[in-house]
Amino acid sequence: MEHGKIDWNEIWKERMAAQHSANKEVENNLWNKKDNAERFWKRTQKFSDRTQLTLEELPLTPQSRVLDIGAGPGRLSIPIAERVAHVTAVEPAEGMRNLLLNNVTEKGITNLDCVSKRWEDLDVEKDLDGPYDIVIASFSLGMPDIRDAIQKMEQASSKHVYLYWFAGTSPWEEHSVNLWPYLYGTNYTCGPKCDVLYNVLYDMGIYPDMAVFPMEYTNDFTSMDEAMDFFKSRYTIETPEQEAILYNYLRDELSWENGSISEKADSTRVRICWEKKQNN
Repeated sequence: MEHGKIDWNEIWKERMAAQHSANKEVENNLWNKKDNAERFWKRTQKFSDRTQLTLEELPLTPQSRVLDIGAGPGRLSIPIAERVAHVTAVEPAEGMRNLLLNNVTEKGITNLDCVSKRWEDLDVEKDLDGPYDIVIASFSLGMPDIRDAIQKMEQASSKHVYLYWFAGTSPWEEHSVNLWPYLYGTNYTCGPKCDVLYNVLYDMGIYPDMAVFPMEYTNDFTSMDEAMDFFKSRYTIETPEQEAILYNYLRDELSWENGSISEKADSTRVRICWEKKQNN
């Protein structure tokens, strides 16, 4: 490391560690829950325009072999599998993984396999059947050491890497920033964004293409009880006082129209992609 040079990977690790510490055990349990996974899947099907744009951005061919890291319930893995030779989906969360496998079975897809490990725990040579023409990580970069994670992506890829991440504060981070002082008496620390990610790549000698785009979504709820159940899964609610704080916050923040309740949000996101150097 040159004297005075910023170690961007250390900044990533520090911000990610602070965010994980703030979230306590919540982050680990959020997508293990069946209801949260199903809600996420329904939302992706309702707002499928972005998924279609992503598919058009990817250099897919009928011969492609694709690795989808943090595949969730199959938002990308399933339509990609319908277009290519093979997909490997990496998904550690039980709720997401079970829904992915159910969706694969329902759609009769036979060219997709699933690895149930966190990317940071996975061994590229032992756990994957690479290399892959395209490696994708779509809003799934919550790895503690992003440099190490990217090195493994390059190891798994024979040509392309596509990353999707956040530019600016996400809607759920805004909720946390607003709620943390009242729930826990401390400030919330947001995770690292695309500026840190780009600089880590630059320091690795990777100079990617970047494109910024907006993304909107809506979470619909049939009742405040359902909304509370969903948002409580994002926080550690241990007292009646904390539950009342969350209820009053949601009552003011959620949209109420014609008897329906919804969370309407928009954010700015970024696509970062590059073609792997063949001598890497």
